[in-house]
Order: sequence, then C-alpha cells, then structure tokens
Amino acid sequence: MEIIESASDLSTKTSPIWKDKLLITLLVIAIIGVILQITLGGVVRVTGSGDGCPDWPTCFGQIFPPLDQPTIDRLYNGPRTTTPRPHNVILEYGHRSVGTLLGLAIIAAVVRVWVKYRSSRVVAWLATAELILIFIVGMLGGAVVLNDLDPAIRTLHLFLAEIVALLGILVLVAATYGREKTLMGSTPWIWGRVSYEHRTALQISALAAVFTLVALLSGSYAVWREAGAICASWPLCGGDFIPQSTFAWIHMIHRFLSFVSILLVLYAGHKVWRLPNISGALRFVAIASAIIVIAQMLMGAANPWTSFSEWARAGHLSLATLVWVHMVFVVALLLRPVPRRELAKSN
Repeated sequence: MEIIESASDLSTKTSPIWKDKLLITLLVIAIIGVILQITLGGVVRVTGSGDGCPDWPTCFGQIFPPLDQPTIDRLYNGPRTTTPRPHNVILEYGHRSVGTLLGLAIIAAVVRVWVKYRSSRVVAWLATAELILIFIVGMLGGAVVLNDLDPAIRTLHLFLAEIVALLGILVLVAATYGREKTLMGSTPWIWGRVSYEHRTALQISALAAVFTLVALLSGSYAVWREAGAICASWPLCGGDFIPQSTFAWIHMIHRFLSFVSILLVLYAGHKVWRLPNISGALRFVAIASAIIVIAQMLMGAANPWTSFSEWARAGHLSLATLVWVHMVFVVALLLRPVPRRELAKSN
C-alpha cells in the first residue's frame, strides 16, 4: 500500500494533460483528418483525378486552381491526352487541402504538447513522430504527381498514411489514459502490465490489425498490377475455384487475406467483449470493429456486383481504413496500464 500511496503523490504532480480540451480536440481532428485524407485519396484514384493538378505543390502553377474548362485546357501540360475536367481538379485540390489542414492540426498539437506537457515524454515523442511522418507522406504525395502517378510510390504513400493513423491513435490514448491513475502515475510509457485474460485478446487483436493492414495493402497492390477488377464475380473469380491467370491469383490472394482478416476481427471483437472489467470505450470499439468489418466485406462484394463502380471502390478503401483504425484502438486500449484500484486488489 505504501507504493500505491507514493504513486498517488507522483500522479498529483503530473500535468493533467487529459483535461486539455484544445489538445484532445486537435488529436481527435488529426485522426479524423487522416481517415478523411485516405478516403479522398481513394476517391481521387478511382475517378482518375490523380493528375487533376499536374504540378506540385501548386496546382496549374497557382495557389488556387482554375475551375473553368477553357483555362484548364490552356494550362494543362500533364501526361493525359485529354485534359482533366473541373471535378478532377476539385477532387485533387481538395485532397491536398485536407492534407495541409491535417498537417497544421498536428503541428499545433505538437507545439502545445512540447510547450505545456513536455514532461509527458511519450505523448510528446509520439506526436512528433506523427508530425515527421505526415510530412514524409506529403512529400510522397508530391512525388506521386511529379512521377506520373507511379503505382509503387502510391502504395508506399497509402501505407505510410495508415501508419500516421496508428501514431495518431497512440498519441490520443497516451494523452487520455491518465484518467485512471496507475502504479507509476501518468507520465511513464502508456502500456503497463497485461493480465492473462487480456493477453489472449491482445494477441488476437494485434494479429487482426496486422492482417487488416496487409489485406488493405494487397488490394492496393492488386490495383497497381491492374488486377483490381479482373474478377467480375464474388466470392469466386468467374466461378473458378482455382484462379486461371496470374492477375486472377493476385486478386484472389487479396480476397483470401481479406477473409482471414474478417474472421480475426470478429474473433477479436468476441474475445474483447467477453473480458471482465473493461472500459466502455474498449467495449464500444470492439463491437464497432465487428460491425464495420461486415460492412467492409459487403462493400468488397459490391465491387464486382456493381461492375466496380467508383463509389464501391472508394468505399472499400475507406471502410478498410476504418477497420484498421478500430483494431489499432482495440490494441492500444488493451495495453493501457492496469488501474491503481486493480493493482490494490491484486496485492
């Protein structure tokens, strides 16, 4: 009990970072912003708007792009044989604008953390890592435009954007978990001792998160290899149990990875839901991940069912990102330190 009482003394000396509504709002905006950014990126891709702005960082050499067709026709010198339409310009410029606003929100959060809460080193360094990575993602976005939408750079761009989402979630959890005082106060590493019951759920959830990301990137790879729309039926490819071409194999491997990730997400949600004494936030995220992954499966099926319509393709990526985000939340929340009252019971 003496250790616990001294821990209480330590915790009272730490800055109440979780009470900073402005900082928490900025961190939430950063997570929402990166999800929106990835979604817009998918819309840009499926609508063929990637070169809606043929240069970077300006758009047609201007801060604000032209939106009338005659001006676009006159200024365009990109790789297309036909010039982009105004809606292509709006989508690409909107994608860039959201990225800029996202970067500004992260900069504001990093500055606030280092100025007011530098003793919370985990929060400070995670936020800084998120800022560095979003800068790299922005530079890669420019490289995509300047290299005629190179598919390899596009896939790397997507992967790092998903990692930005991961870092954003870790920062938010690190900044808010201090509501429950732990053995070591609220300044050490955000993750503490994991009970045996939680360990199994944690391992399954982590595996589900990894498979979700791998399945997501395999879909991007399939699009890169022009195998994204090769199978016009679902769940089999043209009714064949064994794929009949290299492109069909690429596509069906993506479907297989997606199926495995769906099973793992559902199982993880089940295991977490059955855990005793878990927070309402963890219970909500676990059930939400199960619901979203079912919606993601149906959206994947909607692609061949709708002849790979733009809305189905963009929605497929967006929902996959939401599943990834929710599974990262599950893992991060499971790894939070054991609350002080639970430690008192165990002692």
